[in-house]
Amino acid sequence: MTGFRQAAATGNNLGLLTLIILVAGPGFAAAADTGKLSGPYFGQDPPGLEAEIFAPDLISQKGRYEFAMSFAPGGERMLFTVQTADEKVYLMRSGLVDGFWTQPEPVSLAAGARRDEMEAFFAPDGKYLYFAPYDEGLDVRIWRVEIAGDEFVNPAPLAGPIEAAPAFYPTSASSGAIYYTNIMERKPYRARRGTDGSWRVEPLGLEFGGHTFVAPDESFVLVDARADDSLGEGDIYVAFAIAEGGWTTPVNLGDGVNSEYSESCPSLSDDGKFLFFSRYDEPGEVAQIYWIDSGVIEAARQRQLEE
Repeated sequence: MTGFRQAAATGNNLGLLTLIILVAGPGFAAAADTGKLSGPYFGQDPPGLEAEIFAPDLISQKGRYEFAMSFAPGGERMLFTVQTADEKVYLMRSGLVDGFWTQPEPVSLAAGARRDEMEAFFAPDGKYLYFAPYDEGLDVRIWRVEIAGDEFVNPAPLAGPIEAAPAFYPTSASSGAIYYTNIMERKPYRARRGTDGSWRVEPLGLEFGGHTFVAPDESFVLVDARADDSLGEGDIYVAFAIAEGGWTTPVNLGDGVNSEYSESCPSLSDDGKFLFFSRYDEPGEVAQIYWIDSGVIEAARQRQLEE
């Protein structure tokens, strides 16, 4: 299996994309390996019900802010977001080549059309990536790029009501629905296509939300609450879908996930076995990526049923 390659740029984007390629180094398939790390999840020993740093010194590096982990279906490709001390934000990628994980390297999904890119998530069918590029401030909208073999092609913003307000953290369900955060309202939304192909958006009815991740079958959503939200300071919660529509009251995922520090940016592994998130446990509230057995989600469901 080979890694992703960027689609060719055209017009005014060519110069910037060339710069990105020069900074990123050689093509993905030729990228240096990570010291012969192989196996699922960079060969890391799976965590239990207490969170552990994911791939320390490789993915989670001290002094660097990492968030929004996403594995492609099959678990052989991954993307995450990095923010550096100068507030440059960019996507990083890695994948299995000849059985070994490549050294993570920068990638531009928008072919250089926007200054920064973040929060790229694979669709459950592996055909698309949804991500949030921007130039500055609240000028951030949700884009989609197609995955054609080893290439990213046809990057474009999602049209219609989705682009009416600043939005980020786009995750998608097997149904094709997209869940995201309306930044101005700080609330999670869902977008679904109508019979005419246009997007229809609606709030989830959860009165808080920094980042929202939906299970592929839409049976639950993971959300984080920030310091000025109603549920707490920087904890991760789960809300379960109910038969009559809507969601249960969000349940805190507990001490295995949440700590004295703030936690945010939840996501699931492609097989649903692990929960990834960021913990702001370094000086200056710099976050590293942690992971934990997703059994904490079912444990939260049982606690709610027993109350």
